[in-house]
Amino acid sequence: MDSAVAVVAVTLMAYALVERRLRQTPISGALVFTAAGLLASEQAAGLIASSVGEHGVAAVLELTLVIVLFTDAMGAGLGPWVAEAPLPGRLLGIGFPLTIAVGWVLASALFPGLGLWEAALLAAILAPTDSALGLPVINNQRVPPLIRHALNVEGGLNDGLALPFVTIFLALAQEEEKTAGRGHAVSVFLRALVASGAIGVALGAGGALALRWSMSRGWSSRPWQSVALLATATLAYTLADLIDGSGFIAAWAAGLVAGVIARESLSAAQQMPQDVAQLGVSVSFVLFGALFLAPALAHATWTALTYGLLSLTVIRMIPVAASLCGSKVAPQTVAYVGWFGPRGLASIVFADLVATSGLPEQHQIVPVVMLTVGMSVVLHSVTAPWGARRYGRWYAAAAARHPEIREAAQAPPPTRLARLSKGSRI
Repeated sequence: MDSAVAVVAVTLMAYALVERRLRQTPISGALVFTAAGLLASEQAAGLIASSVGEHGVAAVLELTLVIVLFTDAMGAGLGPWVAEAPLPGRLLGIGFPLTIAVGWVLASALFPGLGLWEAALLAAILAPTDSALGLPVINNQRVPPLIRHALNVEGGLNDGLALPFVTIFLALAQEEEKTAGRGHAVSVFLRALVASGAIGVALGAGGALALRWSMSRGWSSRPWQSVALLATATLAYTLADLIDGSGFIAAWAAGLVAGVIARESLSAAQQMPQDVAQLGVSVSFVLFGALFLAPALAHATWTALTYGLLSLTVIRMIPVAASLCGSKVAPQTVAYVGWFGPRGLASIVFADLVATSGLPEQHQIVPVVMLTVGMSVVLHSVTAPWGARRYGRWYAAAAARHPEIREAAQAPPPTRLARLSKGSRI
């Protein structure tokens, strides 16, 4: 355990010293942290043994995802982009369900050993994108604001939208395998979606209103407003978990409602939760490399690698193309948006939940997810700066010739998520 902590601390320190220098290179923070984890893994240097997983690794991953879900949902908001920029609505409302559907079909074809619901579960786990890994794309000023905004909102909300699918598909798979009693899926639906969602809505609304009331009277300072936001996310997760619901859904719902009620008035208070989330994601990628990716690479199969590559290309790009039909964006934009859909923390945590679920097919599902995330870390890190520059040059030339192109349309003001992520690259 001590060596694992030392590896994490040294990696964080080393990256902090060169972060700005690496910002415009293909070497992202996720790539650095994952590589450090791989080198320190039991299969390599042996500094981080698999037994470390018994010391709360799952808790670190889950708490990080709770904060990410809450802050992303709160930062993305629901108002301006629905009316002014419908591209995120297309990506979330059409592209996201289609991504699960296409992934489901291909998983059933490539993994005949998986049942119907296990294949659906694999597809749902790998459907959400990770906005932290996509920061070079979101922050690059050469990319038109409308497209950056669409990718930012999509990455901030689709992990929360994946939660009901993952939860229900896991329950149906367990019921199919007879590891749960009759009607388990219905019970999970009521507790994980309905009850947990209600808890999140109540705490998000109550916390935001209480903070706004306190701020109007000058009773709270900014640091403690940030602490209150972190406490709201954690409390939503804990209360939902106490009823065997989904703490992730509760945290996401709390952030979404808090953002609707008081996102602007609490915008400054989101700085600390965002910083905590960023630190947690960095640590999570070290643990991912050591405890999940290294074992997956040791037992990788061509079928698993093929599905991972398809997940990052066909399974992502075809639904994106379908969702953007009729939006009047150029084929270059469709290709750009379709490619930059990195997989990250949400998929890792969802796979870890499957690993502890007792599902017989977990040993087939989990390695595929980890290999896919590993490929995404490498491929999207390497291509992000180059792709943003290339697409930015195309856009500048196209907008000069035709100023009325769809990509040049005015976008809503940057969300809190985008503003806080400027100058950092996970």
